[in-house]
Amino acid sequence: MKKSRLRKAAVLILLFACFLGAFSAIGLWENHQREQAVASQAQIDDAARRRREGWIEVDGQWYAPRTDLETLLVIGVDKMEPLVSSGSYNNDGQADFLLLTIFDKTAKTTTILHINRDTMTDIPILGVTGEPAGTIFAQLALAHTYGDGLEDSCENTADAVSMLLGGVKIDHYVGMTMGAVPLLNDMVGGVTVTVLDDFSGIDDSLVEGETVTLQGEQALHYVRIRRGLEDSTNLNRMERQQQYLNALTGQIESLGDGFSPSFSELDQLSQYIVSDCSVQQLNDLTRRYAGYEMAEEMLDIKGEARQGTEFVEYYPDEEALQEQVLSLFYVPKEA
Repeated sequence: MKKSRLRKAAVLILLFACFLGAFSAIGLWENHQREQAVASQAQIDDAARRRREGWIEVDGQWYAPRTDLETLLVIGVDKMEPLVSSGSYNNDGQADFLLLTIFDKTAKTTTILHINRDTMTDIPILGVTGEPAGTIFAQLALAHTYGDGLEDSCENTADAVSMLLGGVKIDHYVGMTMGAVPLLNDMVGGVTVTVLDDFSGIDDSLVEGETVTLQGEQALHYVRIRRGLEDSTNLNRMERQQQYLNALTGQIESLGDGFSPSFSELDQLSQYIVSDCSVQQLNDLTRRYAGYEMAEEMLDIKGEARQGTEFVEYYPDEEALQEQVLSLFYVPKEA
């Protein structure tokens, strides 16, 4: 009888121990699950924070946007007359020339990214009230046709360029019609280039292979014309534009303090230009970055030109573009 009670007690103790072990195991499992949940939530919160700060993740690597850059988008509008408002939510001036200037405050360098106007990408569109109305897949140049042809159109173009580059911030813009080219060219005393194309029948003063100092309308023809040339692609014209800009920059540098346009010249030029910056702000930008070292070559976006239904369309190499954006605008970070 005594042994029987002992056995029962032992069984009860074992059962209690089993239940205690089970409950302990369950408790440990629940604690582990809670810890995992907390860790997972922390990871989610940290990822959300990084994204709020503009970080992006590519192939498991996080990248943070550089904070030591300032950007200026130069927009050449395919019109000759001074800039005026269209008085509407759209206009007929396309962005014929797109140049993103990147000032690196750490390296004290200036890098220029020349963007093909024929680039096929999503561009924002504006409705009849001037409010955003979605996006369309079209040539980048058409972004400027939305808006009144002044600030609205330039801002829409800057937004389109930002979207193309994955959301990179565009700090400032300067838009000008092509009618400003002869004025600017002559303000520096002309720009010397070796002619890259045969302009016979279009401008016979531009002979392929000859070195000339472009004056007035010559400069406009050289950087604007493409139809009627043997190679009428925008890619070919971009080569001439880059050549001209390098020569123009060199001419301004060679003038030094001798480059001092008159008030009347600046007043005339201002009629062809619109910017989000005041004259003083542009002057401050110029002074701030005047001593920066210019990159030897302009950059462009790699891709492929294809004949579309009506016009040539340029399709960026998405992988190369992503690498270029990361290289120019981001720094790798530990997760």
